[in-house]
Amino acid sequence: MPSRLSARDIAFIVTICGVTTLNVFLVGSITVALPTIGIDLKFQESNLHWPVNVYSLSYGCLLLLCGRISDIIGGRIMFIAGSLWFAIWSLITAFAPNDTFFIVAMALKGIGSAANTPAAIGLCSSYFPPGPNRNTAYTALGVGQPIGFIMGLVLGGLLTDSPATWRSLFYIQAGLSALFTASSFFVFPKDHRERRYTKGLDWGGALLSTSGLALLTYSLSDSTTARKGWSTPQIPSLLSVSVVLLVAFIYYERWREAKNKSVLMPLGIWRQPGAKMGPLMGVVFFGWWSFNTLNYFFTLYYQQVQLLSPLEASLRFVPMALSGILPNIAAGYFVSRVSAPVLMVIGLLFNVVSTVLFALIDVHLSFWKMAFFMMITICGVDVIYPIGNMQIAAAFDEDSQSLAGGIFNVMTRLATSCGLAVTSSIATSISQKYNARHPELAPDSPEVLMAGFRAAGWTMFGVATIAILIVVFFMRDLGIIGHGLLNRTMSHDTAVGIPLGDIKVEGDAQASAKMGAARQEEASEQA
Repeated sequence: MPSRLSARDIAFIVTICGVTTLNVFLVGSITVALPTIGIDLKFQESNLHWPVNVYSLSYGCLLLLCGRISDIIGGRIMFIAGSLWFAIWSLITAFAPNDTFFIVAMALKGIGSAANTPAAIGLCSSYFPPGPNRNTAYTALGVGQPIGFIMGLVLGGLLTDSPATWRSLFYIQAGLSALFTASSFFVFPKDHRERRYTKGLDWGGALLSTSGLALLTYSLSDSTTARKGWSTPQIPSLLSVSVVLLVAFIYYERWREAKNKSVLMPLGIWRQPGAKMGPLMGVVFFGWWSFNTLNYFFTLYYQQVQLLSPLEASLRFVPMALSGILPNIAAGYFVSRVSAPVLMVIGLLFNVVSTVLFALIDVHLSFWKMAFFMMITICGVDVIYPIGNMQIAAAFDEDSQSLAGGIFNVMTRLATSCGLAVTSSIATSISQKYNARHPELAPDSPEVLMAGFRAAGWTMFGVATIAILIVVFFMRDLGIIGHGLLNRTMSHDTAVGIPLGDIKVEGDAQASAKMGAARQEEASEQA
């Protein structure tokens, strides 16, 4: 039987989830507050997308680097440093006097998120042994995502139009981040030196991956906002350079791994039989492409077709955020009981339903008759968040757990950037063709826009279907998370002549008890 969560265990989970939830809170609050911020700080309309873009840019391109640094110096140190950095720049952002200052501050806030996110996932793996308690921690991390988003949407709408103004949103982020940072000093155990990555930092890999991911994210993001789209000269040029850099990164990492040198990305993990890293990352990529891009088009639909205010549109997302809690809880409960591919297919099927509803939506129906069901089914893909992180944690060595968390989150960022760029291009092209056939309509009329939006819905239907097919054909033998990797390891040990009788396998209760005793001893030393 698994050991019960102690008070310190609960405080640990609350602290970890609190900081990562704030990262999502920021996105939700900015979604609602950005038009008001733009007026207050005198943004040009063409630059209004930059605060979100630069945050995503700095966050996404630094995840791998920060994940590896966390494995080297310790997750506790990295989490505290990243959370403190986030708190400081949240406070500074609240005093932004103009648009340029605000954009720079948002970019620097992204560095804090990139530092504490992979560290948080790595800390969950090192603090809890494999079993129900670790599953609970990952489930809590997943549940924190929709909770943070809905809190950001609601408070963003309420405070932006109140005397407290949009600046109070950043005061809240600064205060809570500082609180969770202080809590981490008391509830986090000291980092175990034997679990750190000891080969050092791969500086060449860090340069190639960071610059490649930065240029890729920038070019894809800029393609959705530039006036000429992909015809803008710098976009295909930067995209080409980013591809060259990332290909060079892969070959460079392969060379270093063959020489047994430090690597930023251990390529051998992609060939590990039980890990299923390639198919899993494919599912994450296409699943998050569909999920995040659909969210983007939901916003456009509510504001440009139904002509709702930002606050009215944000309230339409409340059912979605609430329904997003259920898949994470279900995944945490069933992950040790039901095959992972079954859970993932069920979740993705809900996502498919949402894409079909969006593609076929009747704009004249009330929210509760059709759009409501569209909003509550989109979150089925959330079941992959805890399952994916658990599988990656089981596949990676103890000294690379933060890097594992970084890889998962990098894939979600790339999926979002690629998804928005490709799907927006398709939607724009279809709308232009529709407008050419109906010249009496304005280019921004609801009829013209809906032609493109429906095409986007069918595009995301196809993308979500690809994710399902990957699970069915390439992951059907995955089984229950962790079991396949354990069997693979024991088979390997038998093959090299190690008697199974010499292997001591501890149950969850024994492992939990030993780790709990170690944490109590560390707490006594700190006291």
